[in-house]
Amino acid sequence: MLSAKRTTVVAGLLVAGLGLGGLVGYTVSHKSPSAVPASDAAPVPTPTLVPQGATSGVVPWNKPLAVAVSDGTLRAVTATDPDGQAVPGTLSSRGWTSASTLLPSSTYLLRATVVDNAGKTHQLQLRPRTTAPAHLLKAVLSPGDGNVVGVGMPVIITLNRAVNGHADRQAVVDSLSVTTTPAVTGGWRWMSPTELHYRGPSYWAAGTKISVHADFSRLHLSDGTWGSGVRNTSYSIGSAIISTVDVTKHVMTVTKDGKVLRVVKVSTGRDKYPTKGGVHLVLEKTKLKIMDSATVGIPRNSPDGYYEKVPDSVRISYGGAFVHSAGWSVRDQGVRNVSHGCVNISPTDAAWFFNLVKRGDVVNIVHAAVGPKLSDPGMSDWNVPFTSWANS
Repeated sequence: MLSAKRTTVVAGLLVAGLGLGGLVGYTVSHKSPSAVPASDAAPVPTPTLVPQGATSGVVPWNKPLAVAVSDGTLRAVTATDPDGQAVPGTLSSRGWTSASTLLPSSTYLLRATVVDNAGKTHQLQLRPRTTAPAHLLKAVLSPGDGNVVGVGMPVIITLNRAVNGHADRQAVVDSLSVTTTPAVTGGWRWMSPTELHYRGPSYWAAGTKISVHADFSRLHLSDGTWGSGVRNTSYSIGSAIISTVDVTKHVMTVTKDGKVLRVVKVSTGRDKYPTKGGVHLVLEKTKLKIMDSATVGIPRNSPDGYYEKVPDSVRISYGGAFVHSAGWSVRDQGVRNVSHGCVNISPTDAAWFFNLVKRGDVVNIVHAAVGPKLSDPGMSDWNVPFTSWANS
């Protein structure tokens, strides 16, 4: 007889067939309706490092650096500061915290090994920037890079904030270094709370190379002020131009590298306005300088007042002293002193002198009735013995 017709469900399909004993040798499988193909599974989130307490990606410098990991487990963290030095910290499976506070206005680098929720390892990086401190100390170095200056020119550091107290001033000095070729052992002197000068025991030798390095990146003063960054300058010393003004003989002898170039007739300050003695430095040159007596306390409309446009003016002090052209006093030059404190020379000599000298050249005034004013930048550097100079 013909067997009865059977209907069998195989793997979700309705199968009809004939034969004795049903579908011989056919295996029936079953798939749970709740199972989802692997290609349809939700993706595993990629882990990320998140700085704690950050505002717009910037973290506070005066707190430890803390980072957390999302969608993963931290396995290792290395952190370095802006100088590449290792920053120690404490690691957990979910985060890392530095052992100390940070440097302000700095960028740190974190490298982390993280395992995601599917067991895959990721290498992550984070570069958090720290906030600025309330007060920042900045330095300007002078002379500028590549300059050629005179043998009397000191290194000058000008600060944007006053520094007071021995410990803080020493911390600033410790952040500075000067290298010279040939080698010279010099010292720093605080001219004011915002300015330091550096010089050796005597004038620089002609041709000396000078490099200055100021590293304030880790400088922290007692009032909470932090130093800012690194500054450098390199410059050289030119020919030794030294001019000696003899007030009593009314002459200026100008030498270059020890050789006399010219002896110039001069007229210096009259008794009422004597020219100050001592070593002066060339500070600046002005081809046509307006000289106004009111700027030195003499009213223009007084008998001693003046307002003149003076050519070929070489400033040697901020108190108003210049070596300059004075056609009006040529008859007195080499004979008597009639100026208001400046060194008067003839127009011809003034043009020659103006073209010769440079910033930092020496003008030494001898046999003067009045000594130098040490608070004046033109006279502040070489009228102090070196034994009293360094680190004072």
